[in-house]
Amino acid sequence: MNNVRRQFFIDESVFCRIALSFCLWLTTAAGHAQTGHDIRGTVVAEDRAAVSGATIHVKGTSISTISGNDGHFMLSSLKWSDSLEITYIGFGTVTVSVGQAKWATLRIILSRTDQNLLQVLVSVERNPAKSFMQQVIKHKFANDPARFKEFAFTQYTRTELDLHNISYQKAKGKGLKSIMLRTYEQLDSSAATDGDLPVYFAEKLTGVYHALSPNLDRENIIAKKSLVLKTDQLAVKLDKFHFQYNVYKDWLPLFDQLYVSPLNSNGFQYYQYFQGDTIVDHGDTLLKIRFAPLNSHERAFAGILWINTTSFAVQSLDMHLSKKANINFIHNLNYTENYTSVYDSLANSWVYMPASYSCDIEFQSGLALLGVPVPENNNSLKFIIKNTTVTDKLNIHPSSVYSLRSTIKKKQTTDWDKPESFWMANRPDSLTVHEKNIYKMVDTLRASKRFQTSIKLIALAGSGYWDVGNLVRMGPYTSLLSSNPLEGNRIRLGAWSMEGFNKTFSIYGYGAYGTTDQRLKGVAGIKKVWNASRWAKTTVSYGSDYDLAIDRDDELDEDNIINSLLRKNLPYYKIFTREVLLLHEQYLSPNWSAKFSVNYRELAPAFHFSYRPINPVSDKPFDNVYSSLLPVSEASLIFRYAHHERTRIFNYDLMHLGCFSPVVTAGYVYGFEYGKSMFDFHKLQLSVEQRLR
Repeated sequence: MNNVRRQFFIDESVFCRIALSFCLWLTTAAGHAQTGHDIRGTVVAEDRAAVSGATIHVKGTSISTISGNDGHFMLSSLKWSDSLEITYIGFGTVTVSVGQAKWATLRIILSRTDQNLLQVLVSVERNPAKSFMQQVIKHKFANDPARFKEFAFTQYTRTELDLHNISYQKAKGKGLKSIMLRTYEQLDSSAATDGDLPVYFAEKLTGVYHALSPNLDRENIIAKKSLVLKTDQLAVKLDKFHFQYNVYKDWLPLFDQLYVSPLNSNGFQYYQYFQGDTIVDHGDTLLKIRFAPLNSHERAFAGILWINTTSFAVQSLDMHLSKKANINFIHNLNYTENYTSVYDSLANSWVYMPASYSCDIEFQSGLALLGVPVPENNNSLKFIIKNTTVTDKLNIHPSSVYSLRSTIKKKQTTDWDKPESFWMANRPDSLTVHEKNIYKMVDTLRASKRFQTSIKLIALAGSGYWDVGNLVRMGPYTSLLSSNPLEGNRIRLGAWSMEGFNKTFSIYGYGAYGTTDQRLKGVAGIKKVWNASRWAKTTVSYGSDYDLAIDRDDELDEDNIINSLLRKNLPYYKIFTREVLLLHEQYLSPNWSAKFSVNYRELAPAFHFSYRPINPVSDKPFDNVYSSLLPVSEASLIFRYAHHERTRIFNYDLMHLGCFSPVVTAGYVYGFEYGKSMFDFHKLQLSVEQRLR
């Protein structure tokens, strides 16, 4: 976790091409388990006491070893022998047939020799890892950190995006790439060997609160820090690659798939386990268990567990995707998890709780990144995301849930920009030399106009937006030019004010024009964020466009250049809408949110549509009068429940990043007469959305 890594940048033309390939995918979207010939096991007497100093000889070879103080032994050979011979003074000689069995761990029980009884009794437990893992799985609930009714802790996260396999040897010119690489090489002489180039780095400190009854799961942001570059816009794209697992769960979500946990209740149907060495750490005896998928096609991991032999609790986990794992665009994924001993005051005992998590994701490169099935080139440029999370100040039993809620309210803040002195005092895990050099490099290069322009181009490729200082953001570029059967060629340009203009409200809008319908469209409005931590926002807007409203925060603008190129020649139905909108949205609890809106709309379908309007005098439809313009006035109240859903604030909007639990939406809409609108109506709506894995 604390390995020193290297840096920094690349020629803007080459880098932008690579970043564009990577980021276009973002917007639309391991080690090996060795079967080395090791023979290992434990020698014990009939009373299960360890036999130290026994000789273990591989018959037919010159290979032998002596059992240790705990009776453990290990032999390594490039070929298996047919049998082992175990001898010790006072005990009968034992010969054990091993053969070509796939297990490599034996438990050998010796019998003492007797003058009246020369018979030797032998008992061999072929795979003691299985019986041990049965105990680990049996004690899952007793060791699961989620078993505690309440706990709270501080969580510190670092995220880094690197370009791997960058050549420092070519940094001999006068261009920007050469200047950057030479500058960093002066900071770290071994940078040329590693060949890593960071393009994004961020830190975040949060308070995490959990309770079972009443249910409470909340994360408060305390502070955030980044490079303050345009590449910071990549943050919203990188959040999906942050993994933090509870290994005691049966299933672990990986993107939209479910992978089998090595502690799955039916783990023996998916994994094979191998027993390894034993070590003593702070008085605790830990046993090494290696695991690998039974079948190569299983959605399972391969790796190593270190488990306490007394409590059967996991002390650490190191795992990776199996070589045949099939996840689009991912070349490899390595995940580690470490636990630390924490005092449980109620049980008067020490228990293991999560101390740190780390995950490195290595992406495919070149054409493989775009989904073209070509052989992987290990020397080609590729992206690597590195996430590290450290917990601190863990409190297993806060005084009460109500005190937790009080603490949450007290510590809520949107003042996330903290000085370096704050970070020095509150980082539970110090920065590596590599990470410190990232900040040093950026401080040196920030004054370069050429550098700033290159970074803007990278951010433009990744996020689709171009920033003017910290005042105005324009875009997205994907919607600048598009086409559809109704409008012909469509030109669209949007912009909105940023935090440099005002931190709590934004003026936004866009304008569009179609060459076929020759119609101007657009939207103008104001967003006011009342509370960013508990999320309360009000929006007032006026606009006219085809199918104006987009309900899903993660939905791309339907009219973009990519859709224009891929759109099939199908019947095309649109409704031109003029709308005045007042919308307020707010979180009622960590899982419940509500939206209240009042709007007036005039709907003009672009296809054949007509109805008989109401005569205001008779309050009945006109006999021979037809209209295609439908005015509607509505008031609505919508409630939404999403359990443990991840969200992110971007452009003054709360983006829902999804969850694997069902999302329930219920609402009431009241249509009333106002202005030109002629209809009263009531509408109830209920929907359940389940994200498939």
